[in-house]
Order: sequence, then structure tokens, then C-alpha cells
Amino acid sequence: MTDDRITDVPDDPSDAGGVGPDGAEEVDAGEPTHDPSEAVGDGRQKYVEVVTATGERHEHGDSYIRQSEGAIFVSTEPGFAPEDTVTYRKPELSRVTIEQHHSSCFITTAVAGEERTLAALRGFRDKAMAPSPLGRPLVGLYEQISPPIAGTLAERPDGATARVVRALVRSCAGLARRREATSGHGRVALSALLVALYVVGVVVAAAGHVAATLGVGGPNG
Repeated sequence: MTDDRITDVPDDPSDAGGVGPDGAEEVDAGEPTHDPSEAVGDGRQKYVEVVTATGERHEHGDSYIRQSEGAIFVSTEPGFAPEDTVTYRKPELSRVTIEQHHSSCFITTAVAGEERTLAALRGFRDKAMAPSPLGRPLVGLYEQISPPIAGTLAERPDGATARVVRALVRSCAGLARRREATSGHGRVALSALLVALYVVGVVVAAAGHVAATLGVGGPNG
């Protein structure tokens, strides 16, 4: 997983600009123009979380990002048209977290793309599973096998497999949020339950993918 973290401590956060499409501050007309066409980006979709110097938090899923010396541009489209782009001035930001979309939760995205669900499971994966000796190989295996499985689920969103996996994913997201608010033995127990459901979900999704590939179960499988 590619995970770049950029932190800019504001120099003069009182010098605020206008307001963008989702409440983000934009560049004042009297300041030097920040042009996204002159900024740098890799053209790949990402998950972007922005925290301003005043504590406001903005999430952008499935977005493109470009950076210039003084600004960060986030757009829902790769062309960065003005109506699709939010501009953040770097001096007015506290933190920006960028995560490659292609290495996010493939199956979760396919069956339950709500950002709140994705964020909860992404947090459990990164904070609990990836650092642990048991969780790390599970995450690696998941990232290897899940793209074609997710493709099958996305093609059959109303199928039995997708419905079961969706229910498991949403249950796991709820447990992950509960785990964050729990400590001690309760947190350990929730972690174990989440890992077990994680494995069950992947096995169910993989079985559905194999059945679909073999033509078993019909279009609603």
C-alpha cells in the first residue's frame, strides 16, 4: 500500500480565503493564482483526508490530487475542471493524508462503498492487522486475491454472495468503530472477532467468485 502523509503547519491561518464546493477554503482573488494545470500529480485515484488549521475535516474518496508549491488540488475528475476541483492552501492546513485507491479495501469498496464503512475498516487494517505477525500475511493475501473477486461482486451487486458479504462488511465496520472506543480485554476480544469475520467474508466472497466463474448459481449467485 502506498500511503503518503503530508503535514504543513500553518504560518498565518488567519489569512483565510473563500469557500469551495464542500466548505474547503479557496484562494483569494487578490493572491497569486494557483493553477492545477501547472501542479504535479500522478493521475491515479486516491482517498484524501484534509484537516485544516481550524480543525475542519474533509474526506475525498475516489479523487485525484495535484500539488503546487502553495496549494493542494483535489478533484473528482482527472481533468481538474473548476467545477470539480477543491483548492486547499497549504499554509491553512494542519494535515493531509493521501492513500492510493488501488490498494484500498477492494471487496469492501465493491459491496459497500460508503466512506464511513471504508474508513472504519481501513483503520482496523492499518492499525491492528498490518502491524501484527498474524494480520500482516492476511492483509497481503487479501490484496493479492481480492481484485478479481471484487470485480465479480461489483458485476452482481444484488446477488446472494454480494448481499452476504455486504452484511458482513457493515457488521465489521460497526465492530471496528466499537473497538476504537474500547480498551483492555474487550478490545482484544473485538480484534479477534473482527479477524474471524474478515476471514469468513473473504472465504464467502471467494466462493461466490469461483461459482460465478464456473457458471454455477446463475446471475443472482
